[in-house]
Amino acid sequence: MKKVKLTGVKVVDVHAHPFKEKLEAQSPVGFLRNLSLSVIPEMFSDLSEVEKNQPYPGSNMWIQRLLRGMSQYLNCNEDIEAIVHARNEQSKDFSAYTQKLFKDVNLQGAIMDFGYPQPPIDREDFEELCDIKVWEISRIEPLMVELSEDYESFEEFISLYRKRLQEDLCKEHVVGLKTIIAYRSGLDVEEIDESAATKEYETFKKDTRSAVKRLRDYCFHIAMECCTEADKFMHIHTGIGDGEVVLPKASPSYLLDIFRQEKYKNTKVHLVHGGYPWMEEAAFIVSILPNVYMDISLQNPFTAHGVERIMSQVFELAPFDKVMYGSDAFTVPEMNWMGVKIFIENFERVLNSWVEKDYMDVEKAQYIGEMVLYRNFEKIYNIKL
Repeated sequence: MKKVKLTGVKVVDVHAHPFKEKLEAQSPVGFLRNLSLSVIPEMFSDLSEVEKNQPYPGSNMWIQRLLRGMSQYLNCNEDIEAIVHARNEQSKDFSAYTQKLFKDVNLQGAIMDFGYPQPPIDREDFEELCDIKVWEISRIEPLMVELSEDYESFEEFISLYRKRLQEDLCKEHVVGLKTIIAYRSGLDVEEIDESAATKEYETFKKDTRSAVKRLRDYCFHIAMECCTEADKFMHIHTGIGDGEVVLPKASPSYLLDIFRQEKYKNTKVHLVHGGYPWMEEAAFIVSILPNVYMDISLQNPFTAHGVERIMSQVFELAPFDKVMYGSDAFTVPEMNWMGVKIFIENFERVLNSWVEKDYMDVEKAQYIGEMVLYRNFEKIYNIKL
């Protein structure tokens, strides 16, 4: 029986972060830390007493899947010392190693959030390092911090904030703005209250990571307005992230009333991470609002085998043409590489199950796979690879 085969299909990653060129050798513990979403340094500290066949303390299925995949790719034993040694040898020319990984999975382009890590990595340098096409989303929070350090009055701050966002959106390689308001005050965004925002500005100047909800809500609305004017995308972090996220207020369902407002009915919105673990809510939102889209990133690749379940649930409601591939890779190129591999192996299982159940023929299932991997990006962002 003919099956869906996505290996070799070109891929665009619609949400990832750049990584720094690392010329120094990695240690086993350091490499494990690079793979983890944990912000606790002690999560990986001592591997000296790990017994044969024992999973590394603090590791999960994502790390297990990546280590096994790397051992096969590098043709070495499946233990961290052997993997890191082989990796260090092959990555002495870091750019060549990165490009080889990306070509292995046909990763041809990516939308990058250069707001992490800080200070920002240069987009053109990163593009040259990886030999892929890179587009940028401009994160609003670093700009808020920068301007608060330079301007005493709220009026000056907010005027320059709007101007700078407009300037960023005029740049050809910038496809939109991004907010991580879910990490600071949550997604329960309220209407603009200039008086309350003004009062909170002094608090923000003293502590730029403070909640200051009314100030952040105000800045969120301005970013939405700027994206509307420029006809570019507002990227919004939804769902889990690292340990700082305001988890009780991270569901994309909090944003539905905002999206329904008349002034935002034509605003292009990209729900980053597809709201995981509230992906059903995200899928519902994109199914009812024509200008809202979602990606499957962070849950891919960091839930490993869970990606199969997640994709099945997402497509219970989400239209096929409103979901895009992503990774949220952020420290090493192996994340970007394994993100594609995990996504493809799981999506193939989902698509082939639809064929086996006679929901569609294999040709249509194949096309849907290509839509999520790159075709939807080209159509939604009006960019041809």
